[in-house]
Amino acid sequence: MGFRTFVSMKIAIIGTGHAAEAYARRFLHAGHIVLMAWKDGDAIGITSELSDYRNLQVCSIEEAAAGADLIIIASSPIHVREVAYWLGDIRRKVIIDATSNIHTGNEEQVTTVCAIKAITGASHIVKVFSTRGYEDLLRPLFGHDQLQLVLVGESKKAKEIVKILAINLGIETFFDMGGANAIPLFNEMTRGWRKLVLTQNPSILPPVVKI
Repeated sequence: MGFRTFVSMKIAIIGTGHAAEAYARRFLHAGHIVLMAWKDGDAIGITSELSDYRNLQVCSIEEAAAGADLIIIASSPIHVREVAYWLGDIRRKVIIDATSNIHTGNEEQVTTVCAIKAITGASHIVKVFSTRGYEDLLRPLFGHDQLQLVLVGESKKAKEIVKILAINLGIETFFDMGGANAIPLFNEMTRGWRKLVLTQNPSILPPVVKI
């Protein structure tokens, strides 16, 4: 399958499931090299649509992290610590925390950004939440502006890179919630949005994610 060409990056996406596939599909189509990885390091779970892209590579977490310019963690929160230990030395790399922020049953409530930073020593970490699919809930709060991406984190570098990539994917409006002190509010807000969506449409299930 062909893809558009412009300055491309090597982007590692750690995890499988709806969110990971959605990120992979958009970045592949935009012309970036995507290193899709999880613990098993094989192609199990890769859809036929994704496998048609020549710029997709399936590898282990260690290989993806070593070769990538940018790392997206799209696992479930409970697996974040294990993922972080597999990443190796990524202190100079930008990390996007795109974990689902959904906890089930008696799962431990993991503050994912803090866990990633503590284990990897990385300083360029940003947590993101895409509101696509949630716009109808946001209109009463934001009028006619359709807020598309919410960011939180300390690294200005990470935020600017995320914005540039997001614009390439068609996202135009952002809301920066601030630094680490805003993470608890970010987590509560995104959990609340998802609960509202599930209340409005009970047939929507949380995404299946694994490593």
